[in-house]
Amino acid sequence: MTVLDALFHLVNFALPAVFVGGVLALWGRRYNKRGVCQIWLINSMIGIVALVAGLMLFGVDGKMLSYALLIFSLGLTQLIRSFKKS
Repeated sequence: MTVLDALFHLVNFALPAVFVGGVLALWGRRYNKRGVCQIWLINSMIGIVALVAGLMLFGVDGKMLSYALLIFSLGLTQLIRSFKKS
């Protein structure tokens, strides 16, 4: 495996977390006064941590439970953030 292949693997591993984090940041823009980029970064980092936890738990990438953990953790983050604002 070349360095470029390893980079593609890492990018494709993190891409679902970055995409879902971006969608949630854009969706929550009207509810939150902070910048979209800051929320996107926080969501992406939490999502990547959730995917790494799924990888460590199951030993392989791409399990549906890992993606369910991703969605659950990002949804919980948005819920906590919405209560924090009030």
